[in-house]
Amino acid sequence: MTPRRNPFTASPAVPGKILIVGGGFAGFWAALAARRVAGPQAEVTLVSPEPVLQIRPRLYEARPETLGVPLLPLLRKVDVGFVRGEAVRLDTAAKAATLAAGDRLAYDRLVVATGSRMRRPPVPGAEAAFSVDTQVEAIAFDRRLGEIVRDVAEPTIAVVGAGFTGVELALELRDRLLAHGANDAAERLRIVLIDRAETIGPELGPGPRPEIEAALAAAGVELRLGAAVRALAADRVSFTDDSVLAADAVVLATGMAASPFAAQVPGRRDELGRVVVDTALRAPAAPEVFVAGDAGAADTGDGHRTLQSCQHAGQLGRVAGENAARDLLGLPLMPYTQLRYLTCLDLGRSGAVITEGWERRVEKTGSEGKAVKRRINTQVIYPPADGTAEALLASSSTNLAERQAPLKLKTKAA
Repeated sequence: MTPRRNPFTASPAVPGKILIVGGGFAGFWAALAARRVAGPQAEVTLVSPEPVLQIRPRLYEARPETLGVPLLPLLRKVDVGFVRGEAVRLDTAAKAATLAAGDRLAYDRLVVATGSRMRRPPVPGAEAAFSVDTQVEAIAFDRRLGEIVRDVAEPTIAVVGAGFTGVELALELRDRLLAHGANDAAERLRIVLIDRAETIGPELGPGPRPEIEAALAAAGVELRLGAAVRALAADRVSFTDDSVLAADAVVLATGMAASPFAAQVPGRRDELGRVVVDTALRAPAAPEVFVAGDAGAADTGDGHRTLQSCQHAGQLGRVAGENAARDLLGLPLMPYTQLRYLTCLDLGRSGAVITEGWERRVEKTGSEGKAVKRRINTQVIYPPADGTAEALLASSSTNLAERQAPLKLKTKAA
């Protein structure tokens, strides 16, 4: 067995240290890509509060307790060290990150992949509402669904936020109750989807909207659009027009912003608090720091900014990790590009809608779309099933076209 290195002390056997902060999709793939490029020439260490890759894109689904992948067995296979803790301070001059427990981790190259957090609305009582932003929060919401099944004959659930996550969650709720064994309550469930915007999923554009609206109507989801929330509580939503919606659960899906640690990286930020990086994903004001995933704002290579999504996070992490290793070893850096952009929106019992391109051309719907969405959710976003060191390192390749070749879609005209 390969001995585990201590990330807190210098090792004369290797020329440098690569530290990855964050254990989500970007951080995981950054660690593997750094190891693939650096080989034995660098220590690679990942620090995260928990040694679990949360399958965050699926946390709107039933059984959220199953939606995590243990990281330690995978990291050990490729000789990536792991430190359990939350990074709270960054000193780029000293090239060190400090954990909440006080431990200080030195680095020669750093990848910040601390992800994002849901933005709770700035209204009284927002902390009382549920969310599905993290696995812990999704499990708490699922526990509440179990209580509703036992105690309420005709329940009401309010979903605040009619964007990507809010739509997927609203359309999954009846089947979430079915998963708790409540056939009657599932069909009697009143679902109210609330947003201050006048349209469903404004950020998704007009392309998939007819499919989304049809799915919501078929599922009996009530829409309350153009509605401004004044206050929230565990059992109600109060609006600025003085109306009140009583609910057995209130769950938020109100968008994301970069996690606070990213604010310590010197340089410019966008409106989501993300560090604006160069084409190599380097923070221009901190040359030894690369930023990936939801913490970074990068050009995808075609003039569009990356989104806070698993799809972009995986490629951002791979490129950031590879470039951190390349930079450490004196090799030329590679530019980040995102060769394809798909939108895969689960529509519950109505299937799914798949769009391609930034104009979001609808390519697949219904059961065909659901098959693509299911494959992405249960296979593509996971580490390779065989879990060998060779497969893990190969999967960290930055060649997006090769990785996505099996998912190539046929256009309607084909």
